[in-house]
Amino acid sequence: MKLKFLSIVVIGLMITTLSMTSCLKDDTVEVIYTNESSIVSFSLGTLWKQFVGKAQDGSDSLYMDTLSFNEYPFTIDQLSRTIENKDSLPVGVDISRVLVNISADTPYILYGKIKEAGEEATDTLWSSTDSIDFSVAPAEGLSFKVMSYTGQLGKAYRVKINVHTQDPDSLSWSEDESQIPFTAQTLIRQKAVYANGRIYVFGEHEGMPAIEYTTVSSNGKADGWTPIENVPAGTDSYSPIVWNGTVYFLADGALYELIDTTIQSSAFSPAGYQLKQLLANATTASGLTYLYAYTEDGTFVTFNGTTWNEEGRNEHFPSMDQRFYYASLPLSYNSDIVRTVLFGRHTDATGNEFGFAANRLTNENTWVPYDYIQTDTCRCPNIADGTMIYYDKKLYAFGGFVNSLEHKEYRHEFSTFFASTDNGLTWQPDTRYMKFPEPSFREKYEEGEALGEGSYSCIVDENNFIWIIWHNGYMSRGRINRFGFLPKW
Repeated sequence: MKLKFLSIVVIGLMITTLSMTSCLKDDTVEVIYTNESSIVSFSLGTLWKQFVGKAQDGSDSLYMDTLSFNEYPFTIDQLSRTIENKDSLPVGVDISRVLVNISADTPYILYGKIKEAGEEATDTLWSSTDSIDFSVAPAEGLSFKVMSYTGQLGKAYRVKINVHTQDPDSLSWSEDESQIPFTAQTLIRQKAVYANGRIYVFGEHEGMPAIEYTTVSSNGKADGWTPIENVPAGTDSYSPIVWNGTVYFLADGALYELIDTTIQSSAFSPAGYQLKQLLANATTASGLTYLYAYTEDGTFVTFNGTTWNEEGRNEHFPSMDQRFYYASLPLSYNSDIVRTVLFGRHTDATGNEFGFAANRLTNENTWVPYDYIQTDTCRCPNIADGTMIYYDKKLYAFGGFVNSLEHKEYRHEFSTFFASTDNGLTWQPDTRYMKFPEPSFREKYEEGEALGEGSYSCIVDENNFIWIIWHNGYMSRGRINRFGFLPKW
């Protein structure tokens, strides 16, 4: 029989015993068994998992298939006698029929439910061919015990298999976090920006400009709305932009700053011309920072923190009386060059409207509209009251009615996210993971649309929450599930 020894001390005792036996010329060999009863490794075998596929009619269809989870690591805590996987198994894994691989100090392993008060635990001798049901295990897991070679049962291990209950890549929404109306009751021509833990919403109420803000926490809680006082007459509610942590906006062509809750004229206002629209900003890895704008006479200008520089015109650029959204992304091969993607809507000379996207690099001085250089059918969708966000390393566009022949099956308001993985050059509907609650979001949008354009706004905060602010100040909050997963260790 194979000998198992507890320690160097036991080895010494064994040697001493054998020496004494030899000296007494006794032919009997004494075999010493140890009380070792530890599990030294634990892993899973092949499990069933639910998948989503496409049926012949194009609809989502569920099916089951097997996957090997042998490489999923389990942590064995010998002090607390617990065994658990740090990273939860994917959602949809069936743990009611689990084959496990166990290495222990002896091959005699028993398992069963953890003993509860007033209940006798029933242990079963484990075999590697046993299919164990972990789905009915209590919260602390199933009990696994190792019997030593002396016949003593070791202290029980509590074995737990963690499985995600949410698809980590899916977007989940909550509409109950902030159902507090604006102090102005309603705002249209909205644009929201996020700075220093606050959401600022610029808008109009009965023809007058208004700004309100709310503070949001890292766990997605929002306070009520507070109005900003002394909003300048002529404030363009579509103009705000955050640059170097400060909110900048335009009023009658003049540049203003909103710092916390105080509005003041900006010392960066250009001399010699009026600004029509603030477009975007970009900051390189080396700290160079730029603010892009458009003047009343149709000239593009850029502020580098010291001076304003004119950069010519572009006859294909949309009119400036609309919201623009942007994303600034460092190039993968050179973080000192930043690409800025601009999103809006364009009306041509004949009155036809098109979705509009343009880009520029920080080492260039011109905007290049995408829709005038591409010919495929994946161009930027024509979305009424459209919004673009940069989220989870993709660009997403959504909003009101989609008037694009290329996307006619996704025309309804707030029905679809359009995703771009090539910096806005091409767009495709994302119908698997990024979804809106229907019809609730559509109904909210249509209610506000009756009041006027821009009856909602949207921002993404530093904690990866997407906030949609509706016409009445109520908010809907969404986040991809994995951004909210907390480490267990």
